[in-house]
Amino acid sequence: MRRHLLLAISLTTALLGPAVLGPAGPAGAAPAADTTPPELKSIELSRSAVTVSGLQTVMLEVRVRLTDETGVEQTSDGVGGLLPYVTFSQAPNNYAALALTEGTPQDGIWTGEVAVTSAWKGTVRVNRLAAYDKLWNLLDIDPGTAIDPATVQVTSSHRPGIDMTFPEPAKRGKPVVMTVRVWDTDTGRPWPNAPLVIGNDNGCVEWGFRVNGRTGSTGTFRRTVPADQAGWLHCVWVPGTSRKPTGQDERTIIAIDAAHLRYSRFKVSAAPARAAAPAGSAVDVTGSVSPLNKGKVIRLQRYTGGAWKNVNTGRVRASGRYTVVATPPGKASYSYRVYAPGDAYAVGGSSKAFTVRGT
Repeated sequence: MRRHLLLAISLTTALLGPAVLGPAGPAGAAPAADTTPPELKSIELSRSAVTVSGLQTVMLEVRVRLTDETGVEQTSDGVGGLLPYVTFSQAPNNYAALALTEGTPQDGIWTGEVAVTSAWKGTVRVNRLAAYDKLWNLLDIDPGTAIDPATVQVTSSHRPGIDMTFPEPAKRGKPVVMTVRVWDTDTGRPWPNAPLVIGNDNGCVEWGFRVNGRTGSTGTFRRTVPADQAGWLHCVWVPGTSRKPTGQDERTIIAIDAAHLRYSRFKVSAAPARAAAPAGSAVDVTGSVSPLNKGKVIRLQRYTGGAWKNVNTGRVRASGRYTVVATPPGKASYSYRVYAPGDAYAVGGSSKAFTVRGT
């Protein structure tokens, strides 16, 4: 259950102040108030290509020229970030806040940085620009619709993968052991001594962190979560290298996992409409799934080759019941079961096995 850390814009509305009188016009009318958003003139990236591996980080500078009659405003987006900003087409680390470094708010160069890590691969482009002017006119566009796309070609390798697990379903009011595993996604080998940032609750969504764990020789890390924290959101990520002396830079997330504990397992019942049917014919299998998750996809599985293989799917109705079709492929007896995959609500569970004989 992965959740990338994302930023959103909070759209706000402000009342315009009294119009400022300008040069005399017909009947001495004041000029119309500025009602147009900032205009994007250009976007430049400091590099056209980047090569990164493992925990490496390369900072990429973004230069954006914006013009506006009343001037571009630097302001909060309402969720912990700043406008103007740009985002890139791959995550994490796809956000760069911009600050005025050349020119004026009416015609200026706004610059920022983004961390390129092994989480990026291939052609990555600037896919969003958001900026307010001083009268709260909002520009929010995909820059590629207004100017030539700004792209960087990223060659990456040996990205760490991460997985956070708990013994589930958990017991309420009890401490629980978190196990974190990190591996090299190119080789599949465990990643020893990998830096970890482990957080919960607000620590999973707010800026600022410190490396507070490292994997052992087997690429794993374990900690006991106290009972009074077990119900919170839990997260862990692998940061990349940083130019900051402390090694702390929230823009260098390479691999992340986040989840709430689950306290129940799906219970599944299943019964075929017939115990035998001509080979190749359809046999309805009905049953129920709890806890209720309307629309949840359940899987009919057949035991073959020493393993359970998916052969059909169905959906849970508002009543908690489902219907799925089994089709015995030949003249033999076949073992089936219905499996409800785990999700944010509960751990995965399956029905008891049953047999349908093809005749």
